[in-house]
Amino acid sequence: GYEGQPLDMDSLQYLNEEFLSRTKRQIDKITEAALQDYQEIVNAEKLDFNVLDAVDKYYDRRRIKDIISSSDPTDYSNHYLVTVCEFGATIGKLLKEFDGYDWLYSHPYFHSIIVHKETGLAITVFDWAVKKFSEYGVDDGFVAKTHVAMETVDKHRAGK
Repeated sequence: GYEGQPLDMDSLQYLNEEFLSRTKRQIDKITEAALQDYQEIVNAEKLDFNVLDAVDKYYDRRRIKDIISSSDPTDYSNHYLVTVCEFGATIGKLLKEFDGYDWLYSHPYFHSIIVHKETGLAITVFDWAVKKFSEYGVDDGFVAKTHVAMETVDKHRAGK
C-alpha cells in the first residue's frame, strides 16, 4: 500500500507514547553500552564501521560457542543476549546515520527494525545479530552485508 510513497514513520509507529519512549531509551542505552563493551575489543570513541568490523571478526565460532555455553537462558542479562542485542543495535545506529534510514520501533525492543523511509525496505538488524551469533551467519561479514543492503535500497530507489 505504500509502494512509491515515502513512509511517514510517525504514522507507522503503533506503540503508544509510553512504550515508544521506553523502547527508544532502551535501544539508546544498549547502543551506548555496546561502545563501552567493545572497548575490550577495539579502542574507539564512537561506533563506526571499523568498530563493527573488529567486533564481527572478534566473535568467531569458538567465542560464540563459549558465550552460548556460559549463558543462562533464564537470565535476561546473560552474556549471549546482551552481546546479540548490542551487535544489532550497533548495526541499527550505523544505518540510521545515513539519510532516509530510521527505526521503526516495536515491543519488545528486539523486534524493532531499520526502515528506509522512501522505499519502505526494512533491515531486521536484531535478526541479523541473532544469525551472526548462531551457525547461520557467523561468517557473513557484517560491514559488507550492511553495505550490500544499502546498495539494494539504492537500486530499488533507482528502479533497477
